[in-house]
Amino acid sequence: MATLDTVYIGYFASHIPITLAVDLMPLLPRALVPGPLLALNTFLTQTLRDPFMVIDDTRTDLTWFRSFLACELVFQLPFFFYALKLLLAGSPRRHPWLAVYGAHVVTTMVPILATLAFNITDRTVSEKLMLAMMYGPYLAIPLLMVATSLPHCLAAKAKTD
Repeated sequence: MATLDTVYIGYFASHIPITLAVDLMPLLPRALVPGPLLALNTFLTQTLRDPFMVIDDTRTDLTWFRSFLACELVFQLPFFFYALKLLLAGSPRRHPWLAVYGAHVVTTMVPILATLAFNITDRTVSEKLMLAMMYGPYLAIPLLMVATSLPHCLAAKAKTD
């Protein structure tokens, strides 16, 4: 198994519980969030001052972010299992899927990080850096997926031409 495949397996395997326990909580009404997950969310939003993960049904300024979370539930979460299957099998079919997934996630992470950097004005530089380090792997690893999978896709395409 290639070293990057091992990184990708770790990424997808860890992303499943993170999606279920953290990322989807802002989509739920506060009353439906289990106590331990509410405590985790409180840590993220109050201690780390994450402006995106707030559980508040009345906020409309984060509709764009919540739409990304809905896509994570509907498209990404099922894909995590499929990606793990392809990666664990060493399937060459993993490359186009990883490229598409990576491109999708990169295009969602850019506005998140740009909003954090330029539109969130009530955070200190160190708070923004902490949040950027927390969100950064979700930009870096999918970008790496695109960069490493796209050449395989292009090589496969060249063979069929």
